[in-house]
Amino acid sequence: MRRLLSQGPGRLFYGWWIVIIGCIQDAVKGGTFNTGFTLYFLPVLTELNLSRAATSLPFSLARVEAALEGPLVGYLIDRFDVRVMLVVGTTLAGLGFLMLSVVHSYVAFVLVFMGPLTMGFQAGFNQATMATVNHWFRRQRGLAMSIVQTGQAIGGVVIFPLVALAVLNLGWRVAAFLSGFVVLALLPLVLLIRHSPERMGLLPDGDPVDGPSPISRAARVTHRSGDEADFSAGQALRMPAFWGLAAFHGLRNIPYSGVSVHLVPLLVWKGLDQPTAAFFVGLTALFTVVTRPLMGWLGDWRSKPRIGAAGVLLGALGLLVLMYSDGSLAHMVLFAALFACGEGINSVTWALVGDFFGRRSFATIRGWIAMLQSIASVPGAVFTGWIYDQTQSYTFALIPFAVSYTIAGLIMWRLPPPRRGARLAVAPRTAPGGEPA
Repeated sequence: MRRLLSQGPGRLFYGWWIVIIGCIQDAVKGGTFNTGFTLYFLPVLTELNLSRAATSLPFSLARVEAALEGPLVGYLIDRFDVRVMLVVGTTLAGLGFLMLSVVHSYVAFVLVFMGPLTMGFQAGFNQATMATVNHWFRRQRGLAMSIVQTGQAIGGVVIFPLVALAVLNLGWRVAAFLSGFVVLALLPLVLLIRHSPERMGLLPDGDPVDGPSPISRAARVTHRSGDEADFSAGQALRMPAFWGLAAFHGLRNIPYSGVSVHLVPLLVWKGLDQPTAAFFVGLTALFTVVTRPLMGWLGDWRSKPRIGAAGVLLGALGLLVLMYSDGSLAHMVLFAALFACGEGINSVTWALVGDFFGRRSFATIRGWIAMLQSIASVPGAVFTGWIYDQTQSYTFALIPFAVSYTIAGLIMWRLPPPRRGARLAVAPRTAPGGEPA
């Protein structure tokens, strides 16, 4: 492993190893938690004798928790070695699944879901790895982030079916117990992640270290051809670009939070049995495996705002297809492909945060956007469940969700970048001992 830490001819840039580790980590999170938790919905509802709205409540409360934690977690990631957050978060998430397997009341279910599970996945997974990737890449930021986040879709294709088999054949408690051990097995991998290339004597994107020292070269702030922004969180909060990105992510996440939690029940509503519905959840993830890196690559060469807008507009079309579908195979496949486009642009728009505001305070700025995004999406899952409880149909939930996607697309299409004159060149932060952060 030590040889891989050195940069030389023919060696893979260490940033790509971080991308691979982040992708694996996201796959486990996606397969067991983000996508996987829809499999627990009906069994928990049945065993604890709950309504759909009550079962959805912890998911919405977790959004509030994530909102409150977002800026603080982001600040801690920017301030300290990212491995601290990764280890703490991974440990909490793994223990959370183990605790979930032994809950026997609704209150315990809510406390475990909102406690170690949500706190762990919020602190030690995507937010930490995306901030690290933002440090390691500039020109290839969109592609690198999209590969990391493709892990969630890979988890949907590879890990989600295994969780589905466990839930359907062994029970949801055994599935939760096994998921906990899978999450804890990530600990040796996350210890290999490094905060920034400068701490290893390297430069972003694997650029050659020649001429001036790495520290003096890193002091130049570049964006693609040479002018990358590097704003503090306070500066970003005063810019229309920040609020446009926050509005986009909030509006995009409202339908996603509602549909993702209820995806299996939604497909069952359309006439599919539960195993077939689980298959189509995996198919949606498979489509995302294709769309996400493709959009990330396009984002490094074309307009990220336009690609992001196109993605959510296709997602809106997917919800309309689902709403008017008769449950036919063709309709379900089309829905899966279009909904995957709406989810696939997520990494492109997060890369845009790095393009607009730089590396110095990326995690803090992303945390503030995530806070506003989480607040906006709080009612999504409960609203969806409440609509079904009242009408025995999801139609009147899907209509406002399609509208939300559409408005998000229009905002992203016209998103203004930070004013060029406001961009400030800054020296890199230094860690104790003089190392560049």
